[in-house]
Amino acid sequence: MLRKLTRLSRQLLPAILILYFIVPARASNQGINKISIKNTSITLANLFKSIKKQTGLTVFYSNSLLNDSEKIAVNFNQAELDEVMRLALQGKSIEWLIREKYIVLQKQQGKDDRTPLKSESSSQKLQIIKGKVTDSLGNPIPGVGVKIMGSGSGTVTDPNGNYSIEAGSGDNLQFTYVGFTTKVVAVGNQTTINVRLTELDQSLTEVVVVGYGTQKKVTLTGAVSTVSGKDLATRPMGQTSAALQGMAPGVTVKQASGRPGGDAGNIRIRGIGSLTTSSAEPLVMIDGIEGSMNNIDPNLIESISILKDAASSSIYGSRAANGVILITTKRAKMDLVSISYNNYIGWQEATNMPDLVNGLDYMLLINEAYTNTGRSALYSETLIQNYRDQNGVSSDLYPNTDWQKETLTGSGLQQSHFVTIQGGTQKVKMLGSFGLFDQKGIIQNSGFKRYTIRNNADITFSDKLSARVDLQYVNAITTDPAAGSTEIFQWMNGIPANQIGINENGKWGVGWNGSNPISASIDGGTNRTRAPFGSINATVNYKPFNWLVAEAAYSPKYALSSGKNFRKAIQSYLPNGNASYLTPALTSLSQYQSQSFFNNMRATLTASKAVKNHNFKLLAGASREDYYQEWINAFRDTYILPDYPVLNAGSALNQQATGSGEEWALQSLFGRLNYDFNGRYLFEANVRYDGSSRFSEGNKYGVFPSASAGWRISEEGFMSGLKSFINEAKIRVSWGRLGNQNIGTYPSITAIVLESYTLGKQIVNTAALNTLANKDISWETTEERNIGLDLTLFNNFTVTADYYKRHTTDILLQLDVPLIIGLNKPFQNAGTVDNIGWELGVGYRGKISDFNYNVNLNISDVKNKVVDTRGINQSGLLVNREGYPIQSLFGYEAQGFFTSDADVAAHATQFGTVKAGDIKYKDQNSDGLINESDKIIIGTTIPRYTFAANLGAGYKGFDLSVLIQGVGKANGYLSGPGILPFNVGGAIGGTIREENKDRWTPDNPNAAFPRLAFGESNNEQASSFWLKDASYVRIKNIQVGYELPSGLSKKLGIGRLRVFGNGSNVLSFDQFWKGYDVEAPVGSGNIYPQVKLYSFGLDITF
Repeated sequence: MLRKLTRLSRQLLPAILILYFIVPARASNQGINKISIKNTSITLANLFKSIKKQTGLTVFYSNSLLNDSEKIAVNFNQAELDEVMRLALQGKSIEWLIREKYIVLQKQQGKDDRTPLKSESSSQKLQIIKGKVTDSLGNPIPGVGVKIMGSGSGTVTDPNGNYSIEAGSGDNLQFTYVGFTTKVVAVGNQTTINVRLTELDQSLTEVVVVGYGTQKKVTLTGAVSTVSGKDLATRPMGQTSAALQGMAPGVTVKQASGRPGGDAGNIRIRGIGSLTTSSAEPLVMIDGIEGSMNNIDPNLIESISILKDAASSSIYGSRAANGVILITTKRAKMDLVSISYNNYIGWQEATNMPDLVNGLDYMLLINEAYTNTGRSALYSETLIQNYRDQNGVSSDLYPNTDWQKETLTGSGLQQSHFVTIQGGTQKVKMLGSFGLFDQKGIIQNSGFKRYTIRNNADITFSDKLSARVDLQYVNAITTDPAAGSTEIFQWMNGIPANQIGINENGKWGVGWNGSNPISASIDGGTNRTRAPFGSINATVNYKPFNWLVAEAAYSPKYALSSGKNFRKAIQSYLPNGNASYLTPALTSLSQYQSQSFFNNMRATLTASKAVKNHNFKLLAGASREDYYQEWINAFRDTYILPDYPVLNAGSALNQQATGSGEEWALQSLFGRLNYDFNGRYLFEANVRYDGSSRFSEGNKYGVFPSASAGWRISEEGFMSGLKSFINEAKIRVSWGRLGNQNIGTYPSITAIVLESYTLGKQIVNTAALNTLANKDISWETTEERNIGLDLTLFNNFTVTADYYKRHTTDILLQLDVPLIIGLNKPFQNAGTVDNIGWELGVGYRGKISDFNYNVNLNISDVKNKVVDTRGINQSGLLVNREGYPIQSLFGYEAQGFFTSDADVAAHATQFGTVKAGDIKYKDQNSDGLINESDKIIIGTTIPRYTFAANLGAGYKGFDLSVLIQGVGKANGYLSGPGILPFNVGGAIGGTIREENKDRWTPDNPNAAFPRLAFGESNNEQASSFWLKDASYVRIKNIQVGYELPSGLSKKLGIGRLRVFGNGSNVLSFDQFWKGYDVEAPVGSGNIYPQVKLYSFGLDITF
């Protein structure tokens, strides 16, 4: 059934595209609807209801301000709103302002600058009125509506905030813009009218995107953080997930690599709740559709909402256990036509590279390591003297290869170009975007390109019916050396300098037994992945009544992915010209291709009603999602003609072909109830009923409820005297239950493995049952409690604080089964994990004359603990042990160095031949033998006290933004090439770092490192000796910009022009291993390092 549905949806795609393009575009200018009402005795309350019914504007006021039971006589026929409101408030010291969809009544403050409405007289002399509209900081506001009250004439401000309109001396100009107070100015004898609009009180206007809708921030009861697209766009990142780092409390983002296309951020919201880290990723929704943050260019993003607690995210049920990220893309503005272009170009360089010894020092040190273990010196004194005589120069006879310099020859060029075209009327608005991102690597044949085309359209058919149709096409292309950048960096940092990279005759040198990072990156072939996809997001809104909105959406996505790894065999040569190693032995091609189709259908009904001071909002909805994917893999080797990387050019003797597919479906019912009393007491309840195809009968469906409440203390009468100081104060509490269905596509069924084997000198097909099935598998479930506080002080200072407890149960574990069964153990719902933490965010925005500034700080902490693993104790470097955090570091406790051979003899037996200067390990159980029983938890990889500071300033066109980010507590552990002396990725004989020269000798007993001992394993054991502090403070981004004065821009025919310079990963302060990135704290040191990027760009609008 699922396959039929996906095929049907695929067939509908062309029809939907055709319908999209043939919908006629209609345009008209419509302001606020005129009002008709006749009644000889109507209460103000009923009059205001009639105004709302005819204009859609709700009259908002306090009962202490106005007695709405007062009766008046009215007789209006197609009257303007101003005329009606003037009569309603006649004789009262009350003024009114339009704020979004509200008419707000407030006590009149001095003389009202809104003169009575005057009808334009036919004899009135018209003149051109010009001016500029700015905000409270003096910044121009584009798109402000400028209207002659009492007529249909109007215009909008240009990108510089300027306007021009023909009006008479008796006219009144009305200036309106979303988020600002509407202002009315009498023309009189003025020909230039400059207007400064005041921003609306944020407590009344700020809207936050939540699941399946929006809410006023003041009435929000969940823990939600918001990030503006403008802040993200200041960071020149290839992967949008990395740009989220440091932007919100409680959100930890680790960028462990700088590899083009592989430099995405690893996002964790409020800790880790699953023992399978791959299923700990948050759910990402882009305009209501599940997707990847890295598929959306930062220039397209309007805002991001991060739903952190169970109350705000439970509307997404079984996918929300790890938090939810809601991305809203930009849309066109009404009555504004513009084209903008922004770009930057810059150059990358590695943030850290280890300092390795040269060829001479390597030979001296490895000779010492040989003699320390009773061996003869590896290199003769004559050879060493010849190296000294050569004085650091490299030659065929006496190589001194700088592997890093010779390998890091990529241009590192990074550039971005983005064009946005928008235009529209009240009926049709369209925003089209075209982008190119191009990132070259710091090694050859490494890069990432992304082409983006997107069109967002808004169509208003009538006051009751509207639609949105969004089209997107993205093609991401990733290129890497065929050997893999991991291998390249491992060889680069592991091969000794006295090995040859390039012979003097230009031919490839031997490297390390044929492994040569220089030749592998330049001449070893490429691994190229292409991942194009196209999507449609079509939504229809119908509003039969002012209080009811129905929405239906269909959002299909079709994606292709193809990969081609053509690994070329490289012939290396000895200095005398003789052929040496051929690495690898055969040229080969591995190729795969997959296609997938994703369906998303959803429908919602939203009802809003106000009964005196009681406000209700009810959401009910249903959704259906299904996914189908199939793929094929192919392999051939022995390419006689290596310039033809196609399958048919390889030998068929060792060819391979495999393929498979998968599909799943999720169908849901969900609902939400919001209630508030007079905007003071707040309540919200959510529930979702999910059914997933991933589980067996009886376990397919689950219910995920939540409830939250808030109290706006600032609205209480006893707080009225503190209003000038405490503008907003709200306490929030919430509880909710979430699920995690990301545990594999078929975790509960019996899987037969179909393969081919060689039996009896012939290939036969086989079918095998290798693993026990568990049909009782169900959701991993998270229950969370949260308490929070929101404050706004002195109008400019904001504080948000939260404390939470997350309890996750039924985590999948492979519990032991009797070996006599003969099958692998199945997964069972058995594990339990707790996360307890707090978050704090503070912000301040100020202005001193022409200098304006803002400071936003956030800090958070989470204590993660594995509560129950049913007695399973893992071994290895990274383990999950009861009572400790997930992925804790496991090893021996080091107690310094042995001081003498007598000290060795008196201690427990360790590993190999142990001498003075070797690492001493604590015998935890005092049994006289150091083994696995003596290992303990030595550290944790989950960061604590993550913090960030976002700083901004502006002065007369100049602007500055700085992002500082860090971690207060974490541990790191590196091993392998470049860390352990003379190790080259599993083989011994590798190089050594300059730091390791401070090694133990009888003359240097207080050294930083143990004695050099070639081939001995004692000092290479996982232990606290190699543990490092992974806390850090990093200046992640600095941007300085200048915007051309509007007068000069106008003379040049430009709406807006800004130029800027940017630096990313500028500086880091840490105590980690020198030359290695602290954000990749665990591994073997073979990670493509993060990069510094220095770039320059411009942003121009016409």
